[in-house]
Amino acid sequence: MLVSPADIVARAKATIKECSVTEVDRCLTSDTLLIDIRELAEFRKGHIPGSLLAPRGLLEFEIHGIVERTATDPTVAPEDRDIVLYCGTGGRSALAALTLDTMGYRKVKSMAGGIVAWAAAGLPVDLPS
Repeated sequence: MLVSPADIVARAKATIKECSVTEVDRCLTSDTLLIDIRELAEFRKGHIPGSLLAPRGLLEFEIHGIVERTATDPTVAPEDRDIVLYCGTGGRSALAALTLDTMGYRKVKSMAGGIVAWAAAGLPVDLPS
């Protein structure tokens, strides 16, 4: 039996931590790693200020290096770093959050609704000039 992408995303969302754009806006600190997992072309059209680009297709291969390079508090273990993932509408970030959880990251969240919900809430987006 084939499973639809929507079913896979729903299964992922049932096991991961997901947060609203309001919660993300409130909890962002200089220690929070905010990662846009969309493709470069999508990122260039607009992204959340301060976010890093790590496309979904490369995330698993790049996450350890990203966490290491961006560490600001040496007392926080890499697996305990606050990580928020977002994409366009929340599906890809849910799948990515499940993957990072499987890789041992304990404080990873997916932002519900993605950048579409972020922009709809009137929160800042860096747009191309």
